[in-house]
Amino acid sequence: MGVLFVAFTDSASARPFHLRCEYLENPVGIDKTSPQLSWQSNNTERNWEQTAYQILVASSLENLSTGKADVWDSGKTNSDESVGIAYAGSKLESRHRYYWKVRVWDERGQLSESTETSWWEMGFLTPDDWKAQWISWKNPEADADRAGIRWIWIAGQDALKVEPNTSAVFRELVNIPEKPREGALFIAVRGNYAARVNGHEVSRKRAWTSFDRQDITDLLVVGENTIEVTVTAGTPLPYGPDAGAKTVPVALAALVKISHFDGSVLRFTTNENWAAKLESQSSWQPSQVIGDLSDKRMSDPGPIPQPAVELRREFDLPERVLSARLYVTALGSYRVYLNGKRVGSDVLTPEFTDYRKRVLYQTYDVGSLLAKGKNAIGATLADGWYGSGLTWVGMHFFPPPNRLLAQLEIDYADGRHETIVTDKSWKGAVAPVVHSEIYSGETYDARLEQKGWENPRFDDSRWTSATVAELPRISVSSESTLPAQVVATLKAERVTQPAKGTYIFDMGQNMVGWVSLKVKGRSGTRVRLRFAEILNPDGTIYTENLRNADATDIYVLKGDEEEQFSPQFTFHGFRYVQVTGYPGTPDKNALLGEVVSSLRGEAVGRLTTSSDLINKMWSIGIWGQRGNFLSVPTDCPQRDERLGWMGDAGVFWRTGSYNFDIAAFSQKFAADMVDAQTPQGAFTNVSPNTLPFGGSDAEMTPARRENMVGAPGWGDAGIIIPWTTWIQYGNKDLIERNWDSMQHWMEFILSGNPDFLRKKGVGPNFADWLAPDEHTDKDLLATAYWALLANMMSEMAHAVGKEADAKRYTELVDHIRAGFQRAYIKDNGEVGTGTQTSYVVALYTKMAPKELEPVLVEKLVKDIESRNWHLSTGFLGTPFLLFTLADHGRDDVAYRLLLNDTYPSWGYMLSKGATTWWERWNGDTGDPAMNSYNHYAFGSVVAWVYRYVAGIDSALSSPGFKKIVVHPHLDPRVTFARGEYDSIYGKIVTDWKGTAQGPFKLSVTIPANTTADIFLPAASSAEVTESGKNVEAQRKGDSLIVSVGSGFYTFELK
Repeated sequence: MGVLFVAFTDSASARPFHLRCEYLENPVGIDKTSPQLSWQSNNTERNWEQTAYQILVASSLENLSTGKADVWDSGKTNSDESVGIAYAGSKLESRHRYYWKVRVWDERGQLSESTETSWWEMGFLTPDDWKAQWISWKNPEADADRAGIRWIWIAGQDALKVEPNTSAVFRELVNIPEKPREGALFIAVRGNYAARVNGHEVSRKRAWTSFDRQDITDLLVVGENTIEVTVTAGTPLPYGPDAGAKTVPVALAALVKISHFDGSVLRFTTNENWAAKLESQSSWQPSQVIGDLSDKRMSDPGPIPQPAVELRREFDLPERVLSARLYVTALGSYRVYLNGKRVGSDVLTPEFTDYRKRVLYQTYDVGSLLAKGKNAIGATLADGWYGSGLTWVGMHFFPPPNRLLAQLEIDYADGRHETIVTDKSWKGAVAPVVHSEIYSGETYDARLEQKGWENPRFDDSRWTSATVAELPRISVSSESTLPAQVVATLKAERVTQPAKGTYIFDMGQNMVGWVSLKVKGRSGTRVRLRFAEILNPDGTIYTENLRNADATDIYVLKGDEEEQFSPQFTFHGFRYVQVTGYPGTPDKNALLGEVVSSLRGEAVGRLTTSSDLINKMWSIGIWGQRGNFLSVPTDCPQRDERLGWMGDAGVFWRTGSYNFDIAAFSQKFAADMVDAQTPQGAFTNVSPNTLPFGGSDAEMTPARRENMVGAPGWGDAGIIIPWTTWIQYGNKDLIERNWDSMQHWMEFILSGNPDFLRKKGVGPNFADWLAPDEHTDKDLLATAYWALLANMMSEMAHAVGKEADAKRYTELVDHIRAGFQRAYIKDNGEVGTGTQTSYVVALYTKMAPKELEPVLVEKLVKDIESRNWHLSTGFLGTPFLLFTLADHGRDDVAYRLLLNDTYPSWGYMLSKGATTWWERWNGDTGDPAMNSYNHYAFGSVVAWVYRYVAGIDSALSSPGFKKIVVHPHLDPRVTFARGEYDSIYGKIVTDWKGTAQGPFKLSVTIPANTTADIFLPAASSAEVTESGKNVEAQRKGDSLIVSVGSGFYTFELK
């Protein structure tokens, strides 16, 4: 194609480094028996190429250092690959550490060797390795809390058949003899509700059916208290199985629980004694009891929320240990301690999975925390992802209580071994974490702390024994990525006081995590922290967009000199924190923001251009992804919907792979998607699948079955994400592991659509979600995405040697194209309803006849022009919009859309002060119930900036950036750009200045063992020099292409 610049390097500078196993550095506790290995080479000179490698794996560091590869010696393998090399040595053993290094040969036959000490350590490889038992500890109050609660409704009405929007009010008078230690109101409804205590509204929820807990301590008075709940019959979910129903079930179940300092408890439960009336009436009457909480007609509201549990046991060690590992997980969320020290710094462990099928365990090196003699292990066990109501009709994977599984493996210097496990010898007690839930927040009563409980010699005589818990058979697997941690801290920028006793802390950035509170005051003082993304005009926090998420943490002081609180088992999406109940006047240092993410490292992609607007797009995308990639790729982190929505993830995954190293994270989420797949082959809308559209076989009506199916673009992420992971990281192993699941999805689509138009099996079909122009034909869009999937399947099949499948999927693309053209493309080039998305997907997926493509492009541009050069695309059309324009010669229009700052545009969000991407183009004026201010889907545009502005792309012929394409698309409005990307082969850098008309200068860094095609805006090679020397190149379109090997190059146009 052009001249490959030749210059050789000293082999001493070409050592392999950056050794990774399963895309992680020195991972502990993996359970994959053929792990994937990779490395980079540190050569910076031109044209260094690996021609062969040798991997050496040993059972000890001593063996490895002496060259004894007693586990695996791959021998000299002629290959330039250094990514995704599968281990193929002796059978790996549980709990063993394996040390490895790699030797490589270059094009001149010279040998170099890695100097890093690299290793991986196996976890448990068989279920028999687990000696521990699942244990639980049930709060003695749990049964009493639930007993006596009844579903109630208005007398004389059939509570199962109530017209939507019918409202009734229920009232109970509660007499208490003294100010209590704590008061709590628990409510579950069928419908919507608003609750008041002594006239003060404490909660308002829509269509939330699991029990909600509200702390009402500060609102209670000695004597008579009025509890009042208004319940309104809801409307069926528009995408649920009951959409369009004329009547709905409606009822209230509630508990008022008053806990006194002496340990006594008063309970007031919904029953016939509660007064009731229709909201439109004035006279009260006794309530009608519909049934108890086991009444299946009202479905199960789940458990009454209980405090977290502390579990502990002590053990003796005869001498100091040589090494020790703790293998631990929970159904719930845990923090574990050894001898008073916290184990690890991970948060919200274990990660979010479908706990009905699979739970992940963590492995910790704890040798330094153990001592000769008495030792103690303790764990705080809370609800976490597992026990929280995660969807609009609740979600509890198994009945409570939560469960813990832990196994401590201890090795001594003399070869002896000892195992400490969870079993019935453990004891438990109520923790100071009075309440914790993912959406609601956490309440912590420091007065309940038992000092030293996690240390040896603690008096636990009042604690009671744990119970060995029965559990349905599920897979207990090692985590394949790193759990979340606190990755950064933020100081408040300012504090305001919009009302007496109310303080608003502005963190200056929409972030995900929580705040650490410093406070001093009297015992029993309750400091309430409520989190929000934006403010009302009066300076108070705006919470309507949080919907049912209370997003509130409460800290109850114990009265020490100075106290500090950070929640352990919840998280929030916020910029602002409203503080009430604070003793005195807080300053900015009273709160410290703690940013939580599964993305621990720095960004691996970096962008700087002459456009401040583009630079900010990159920045807000980094913040949005950092916050939303938390165990799963949540669509948003603030409201009652922090789920792995696959449509959002699928359109963003390419951008996300440029921003951060998500190679391991991708493998975890790919497994989640497979877990969620239905027996019929349908991927779902969210993974792990927690949406309420399923049910038992007996309940599985056609409507329910259809609504379990992932919508086009949503379920399709089951293929899009493995394909993207292959393109970005060269990961063919993931293709192989997910191949059957991906084929099952394709077979599912084809089985319902033999005419090759995707009209059936489309689930709730969200279409081009949140497009300003909502008229795109849903079937057209679904069919185009089907073609996209078929093409991806063909490419992946070819990559892994499945040539028959590759041919079959290529033929499927042809059939879909023919059907698409017959149904949706007119002879004059009009596509479907003529929306921008219609033209974009037809062009991007190559559904249009080649001769009509210019006509479609012209019609697309005319529509954009008719909107004063604005886009009208939604979630599914936007990712392809700028690529389609640029690939058809309209860089000018693509840049015009990119640089717009009026509605609808990316710049409009920035002009309104956004610090993360919004869910809606009009987030400042749109539907309050669907207004997330941290929602990364529209941030998919940054992939275009990486690939077409900075010009860093991977050739489809050699994924994983083995072959790089450097092709900046230029526009006079952007006069320079620098892009950096730490690819799996090494750092790629592009740095250009100028315009297509000249002058123009481009510097590039191509990592060792890769090649690149450089696209230059020149008419002939005579116009181009590299480091002052003439070059030869091949012309393609408006560009010249120069092919180069690794190294640093500077091109200039004369």
